[in-house]
Amino acid sequence: MKDIFICEDHVIIIDGLKLLFQQSTDYRIIGHSLTGSGVIEKLEKENPDILILDLNLKDSDGFELIEEIRKTNKKLKIVVLTMYPDEFLIERARKLGANAYLQKSVSNDELLEALQKIENLEFYLSKALMEENERRRKFRDHFAYKMKLTKRELELIPLFARGISSNQIAEQLSISTLTIDTHRKNIFRKLEINTSIELVNFAHENKLL
Repeated sequence: MKDIFICEDHVIIIDGLKLLFQQSTDYRIIGHSLTGSGVIEKLEKENPDILILDLNLKDSDGFELIEEIRKTNKKLKIVVLTMYPDEFLIERARKLGANAYLQKSVSNDELLEALQKIENLEFYLSKALMEENERRRKFRDHFAYKMKLTKRELELIPLFARGISSNQIAEQLSISTLTIDTHRKNIFRKLEINTSIELVNFAHENKLL
């Protein structure tokens, strides 16, 4: 039987997971935390096989927790359970060492399937997210051609639209802030817009978020 620890700040999600795993003979919940504070210490004490982790905790950044965990613990299976479907976030979670990325709308059956598959897979992405990402990719490929946008510019538009700073983006993509700002200017010029609000509206209207 595999032991699970949950780090999630919504009690209703924790209760739902407890109900699910009460009926399982393969998994059991051995603890949970409503905050990210102290989670590293709790994981060391409880030594679970699997961590189910929300990214957007009230007191912590889920990505920072993954990064911190992976410094000392390579065996723990980390399953991200979040409401955010963004490709940028999925890729960041994967690079930091998460084993699965699921939306909170995932079915119980697929959650259990994911837990089984991460034993042998390097990374599991839920079916709905794979289908959505493929749909968006095809749309963006056509859109990029039509608007003469580069692959990098297309990658940056949703990040700019969400208000992520140049410094944060530069850090994540390992490029300079000057390069980021140059891309921003080129995007505004190609799309013939002048303000961030226009970019947000443009991104929503063209399904880039």
